[in-house]
Amino acid sequence: MRKQLWRILVLSLALVLCACTGTGGAQSAVTLPTYEAPSTQPAPTEATTTPATQEPETNAPAHSELYLPEYSTQQIIEYFEEIVLHMEYADGEGNTALVQKWNRPITYRIFGEPTEEDLAVLEALFDGLNEIPGFPGIYAVTEEYECNLRISFLEPEAFTYEYSEFLQGEDAYGATRFWYYIDSNEIYTATIGYRTDIDQATRTSILLEEIVNMLGTSDTVLREDSVVYQYTNDNRALSDVDWLVLKLLYDPAIQCGMDAERCRAVIQELYY
Repeated sequence: MRKQLWRILVLSLALVLCACTGTGGAQSAVTLPTYEAPSTQPAPTEATTTPATQEPETNAPAHSELYLPEYSTQQIIEYFEEIVLHMEYADGEGNTALVQKWNRPITYRIFGEPTEEDLAVLEALFDGLNEIPGFPGIYAVTEEYECNLRISFLEPEAFTYEYSEFLQGEDAYGATRFWYYIDSNEIYTATIGYRTDIDQATRTSILLEEIVNMLGTSDTVLREDSVVYQYTNDNRALSDVDWLVLKLLYDPAIQCGMDAERCRAVIQELYY
């Protein structure tokens, strides 16, 4: 089933719908000279010696902590631009080819009836996200007025009713909508809906995908191993590159409203 993403901006709001599917540098060795007693033999008259040239010591790493040996900087830039800066569908005001992300803590509440495995998948994902440097954090709250993210597990009819205006006839298992300020591109609220009439393996894939989309990304056609791959619901864990892109997106050097050129320059500094 082909997954699609819509982004709708209303007045001063923008909304996205995603329908589912070092090594350290080697230090040069320094050889200390050994002491020898003065020779009583006459010094050679012709032979001369040239001292060995020593390379300066350095602690600079060959690669950054983000570096993945199998992926070039250009490959990472292409993937970042595809899912962060290129929106499949857009409508309304604002520029969707700019970085949108959260700068404030994400506070969520869960509605409906998730399974124990659903909750375990979400908890593990949130724990991983909270370890990303620069990420503002994602935390559960008890009061509805405290949350800026609603996660709802819905029966098919309720899901269709709530999202029918945006699905436009598509048969979707999950949907993500987020709103951001047009002047700053900062995401400030979001909703995610999941259908409960699907098998647990598919639910796990959809759970991960919609959370990743909620963070300010869309789908990919470049990476089949990604949880936001457009043409399958078979991936049940974020790939190394998925995690890398989220680390880049939420690095303080990547700011809301940045365009592709500015992002490329930053990524080249961060990923080497």
